[in-house]
Amino acid sequence: MSDGAAPLRILRAHSNAAIAARDSARVVAFMTEDVVVQVAGGPVLRGTAANLAAWEEQMGAPGFGGYVRTPQQLTVADSGTEATELGHWEGRWTVRGRTQTQSGRYSATWRLDPMGWRIASETFLP
Repeated sequence: MSDGAAPLRILRAHSNAAIAARDSARVVAFMTEDVVVQVAGGPVLRGTAANLAAWEEQMGAPGFGGYVRTPQQLTVADSGTEATELGHWEGRWTVRGRTQTQSGRYSATWRLDPMGWRIASETFLP
């Protein structure tokens, strides 16, 4: 882990908090406009509009219990403007009174732009 990774850990914690609060606009605010997200077992979402729609749909479901992404490795490139994140994710839903969990590994690419560090891509594997 690079010394420059601490801000990314904080941003990931804020992203997790936005998911827990069911704040889809805040979740997408951590992403670049051209973000590409590969959903575990699902579609590829391109851009913030597609990601916002997907988050709103999930967060609107009564059984949505949220996601938590836990970084295990963060590496900032020598340029200081790009970083990679590898970790574990977990999602929860309540269906007919039972909590269901899905989890796996993920990778993310962060870019530093005038708005600060933002997610350029994420890939979630079950």
